[in-house]
Amino acid sequence: MIETERLLLRRFEGRDFEGLARFYADDQVMRHMLPGRGLPRAQAQERAKSNIHNFNDHWDRRGYGVWALQDRASGRLLGQCGLRWVPEAEQTELLYLLAKTAWGRGLASEAGRAALQFGFDRAGLETLIALTAPENRGSQRVLT
Repeated sequence: MIETERLLLRRFEGRDFEGLARFYADDQVMRHMLPGRGLPRAQAQERAKSNIHNFNDHWDRRGYGVWALQDRASGRLLGQCGLRWVPEAEQTELLYLLAKTAWGRGLASEAGRAALQFGFDRAGLETLIALTAPENRGSQRVLT
């Protein structure tokens, strides 16, 4: 668990399922993710359930992973951010996905900095990658 000025980065729990599924079903949140739009409700729920399992399994296997982003003031789930091993690239990726209500407030950058620091200082990683769609200017600003 990591605390930043405005966020709590913690492992996902079962109670996060519905919130995560809402993000995955949102057309705007998912426009730069595969398949380029929000998932149908049942598919979003299945992905949320699968991802929570996979995120926590990744933590257990690698000692780092994807956190749930929780607003420290309200306790609301705001999204996900963390580090994920990408076998195809043989690299660890910084990734993030935030609810629309969290956009434009610097929260992705705040979470990303915390994840990078954890990766380099505590997980012993030497390099990280990050991928974004060319048209995703917001994500490019976060990475910069």
